[in-house]
Amino acid sequence: MQERKNLPVMTIDLSTMPKNFGLCNHTECPMAETCLRHLAYMAIEEDRPFIKTTNPKWIARQKGACTLSLSNQPARRARGFIRTVKAMPTGKAESFRLSAMGKMGYRRYYQCRKGEIMLTKDEEDFIISLAKRYGVVLDDYFDKHEEVLVWSAE
Repeated sequence: MQERKNLPVMTIDLSTMPKNFGLCNHTECPMAETCLRHLAYMAIEEDRPFIKTTNPKWIARQKGACTLSLSNQPARRARGFIRTVKAMPTGKAESFRLSAMGKMGYRRYYQCRKGEIMLTKDEEDFIISLAKRYGVVLDDYFDKHEEVLVWSAE
């Protein structure tokens, strides 16, 4: 995952955290201050009787090089690509749509295209490369961008 430098750290909004997100309670970890898993653990409400957390025995074997750490730096993610669809040459629009659906699936394609759900970094890169393959060159291929916490390894 490509990290963005010198961005302000976002406040952790637990309402955006996925339901089964794995937390980390390893306070001695050298990455704890910037790890989204640990910071979410520190912010979790006291009234939750059960949470999903890392195995302390597994953590002990990591020797400081945790492969589960996620950055708490916000990432810029795209929402919607109707502008790309509108810029597509008429004879190539159907091929673009079918290629994108083949990769993303029917429902996800339309949800992402309309901006109902955010695209992953891989999906953003795919849409850009696909658009270029069909002759569309734009300054920005997406309708909107947001700064968000990335709750998974991309």
